[in-house]
Amino acid sequence: MATNNSAAILDLIRANAQKLRAEQEEANSVDWSARRSWWQQQIQQLYEHLDEVLRPLAESGDLQISQRPQTIHEESLGQYETETLELSIGRRSVVLKPIASVIIGGVGRIDLQGPEGTARLILATPDGQDDREYRTNAKWHVTAPSRPLPLAEMDDKTFLELFAQLIGIRSE
Repeated sequence: MATNNSAAILDLIRANAQKLRAEQEEANSVDWSARRSWWQQQIQQLYEHLDEVLRPLAESGDLQISQRPQTIHEESLGQYETETLELSIGRRSVVLKPIASVIIGGVGRIDLQGPEGTARLILATPDGQDDREYRTNAKWHVTAPSRPLPLAEMDDKTFLELFAQLIGIRSE
């Protein structure tokens, strides 16, 4: 026989069990193939945009931009191909390495590694929006691995500042 305290806890568990079942049913209904293709497209679009932003440095010979094949395996998305992006000035490089699309707090993550540290690009929907709206509302955000959310939305200036910091260029 359940006491009043036990009954309240049972009700709480029951309500959460229903919520978790609904979330699981939603996850089972995701088209993972479409999600994988969308994620690969987001990576390529980001790289193309960064190529445009950094083009003046590449054209002057101050920066070399290269891509290398990368294989990723995610439980939900399976194994797929993408690319890392390497941005080099002399012997110093910053490498952008896609990590995953299925992450907590976003719909994609790319890690940046440079001689002066690391950072992350997180593809996320705006606060208060459902992650199901990722296809139209997701934007890139910058954060450090040790920094909790919230994230700063990435724009060209933010990326250039991050790149300069990671490669070791200090403003005088």
